[in-house]
Amino acid sequence: MMRRRALMRPPEPGLGGAVVSLIDREPVDLERAMAQWRDVREAVSAAGWEVVVVEGHEGDPPCPDGVFVGDAAVSVGGRVILTRSAVESRRPERAAIRRTLASRHVRVVPIRRPGTVDGGDLVRVGDVVYVGVGVRTNRAGLAQVTRTLEASGLEVVPVPLHKSVQLNSGVTALPCGTVLGHPPLVDDPSVFEDFVPVPERGGAHAFPLGGGAVLVAASAPGSARTIADLGYEPVLVDISEFEKREGTMTCLLAPF
Repeated sequence: MMRRRALMRPPEPGLGGAVVSLIDREPVDLERAMAQWRDVREAVSAAGWEVVVVEGHEGDPPCPDGVFVGDAAVSVGGRVILTRSAVESRRPERAAIRRTLASRHVRVVPIRRPGTVDGGDLVRVGDVVYVGVGVRTNRAGLAQVTRTLEASGLEVVPVPLHKSVQLNSGVTALPCGTVLGHPPLVDDPSVFEDFVPVPERGGAHAFPLGGGAVLVAASAPGSARTIADLGYEPVLVDISEFEKREGTMTCLLAPF
């Protein structure tokens, strides 16, 4: 059986300066953020995953958003796509991720200019990969993703975004193919064959751990009940400090 692995990257002291697009900026407690990051890591490890920690090298530029590793690397169809952020300050994040994956003999498919892609814009449901196109992923990036994924036999469906920064901020897919979504952040729920609304923003980015367990932000108890009603076991973890920077459960982890 293939071992389940996920990249995680510890928060840097500059986390407070991470990008915010659609919410008001408020202070971040770095010590608490570090404790929450460890809680996520522990929950993932307890579910049988190997957590591979991305470490920066001395001399690397600061990466305030680097903890959101799922934005910078996404594995779909057996290929790891190394994204190219629309936010210029986030582009240096790629170097440490590339080094870490190379040390594990994992080859990457890099997105090249003028394309921009955000890992959070890719949501896979069976053999279909929905790609959000908007602020973070442009048409040139979509074209590169489409070539890469169609070579793996996957269908790519573009989804225009206007209500959220990235697709995975508003929807997430469960192993059964059900798509959970927070309606205020979803442009057109009818795009998805089996759409189930959740009451909180944090419920729209649950992370399937395997074995029926699903990692859910503690800020989404109502969504956790919905997930339980669908036959899964919610595992709630507080990520409130990261939510202050529009962070999601799915962008704190990059399975590969």
